[in-house]
Amino acid sequence: MFFAMMQKPPRPIGITLLAIVQILIGVLGLLASLAIIGVAALFSTLPQVGSLISTVGIVIGGVFLFFSLIWLATGVGFLHGRGWAWTLGMIFTVLSILGAAYVAFTGLYQAGYALVFWIIMVIYLTRSHVKVFFGKGTIPTYMPAMNMQPTLRSAPTLQSQTQYAPASQPTLLYSPASPPPVQGPVVATATAKCRSCGVPLAPGNTFCTNCGAKQ
Repeated sequence: MFFAMMQKPPRPIGITLLAIVQILIGVLGLLASLAIIGVAALFSTLPQVGSLISTVGIVIGGVFLFFSLIWLATGVGFLHGRGWAWTLGMIFTVLSILGAAYVAFTGLYQAGYALVFWIIMVIYLTRSHVKVFFGKGTIPTYMPAMNMQPTLRSAPTLQSQTQYAPASQPTLLYSPASPPPVQGPVVATATAKCRSCGVPLAPGNTFCTNCGAKQ
């Protein structure tokens, strides 16, 4: 089972750079609008054409002031990832593309550089990770499925810290028994005795040494 989670990524470095550029444009436009309105107020003291120049200057200065405040607010909104800042940025970028294209076609080819910049800005603002930062998209983050089945774990094996050397196996040596010595036939020898006196005779003697009788 997968669960989608909403999360806001960190601010891309490109958005930070665009926010700085927009804030600078807003500050410069604000200073320029105040200067135009101030000059128009000075021309209002001139006779005849003074009121006309003052009116035109105040209108132009007011337009510059309005757009400068929009760019300034958009830059601050870019830093905080506001959705309305992305919408305003896209609207004014498209308007800037149309204005730069018109100026380039009228003969001022240097406006082509600004045209390329605004086109790149539109392409960048439509990237998925940029839109997610402004809350215009979602990045699903999935959690791995949980295993609900019980897992059988084997019982822990207790091992003794004392290690014994394995006992050596007994070696059986076969030694054939030597056969008993063969004894020759025992020859029974009889001891001869003297027929006269009964004294034993020495082997091979035919005379008794005791009585001298011939046997």
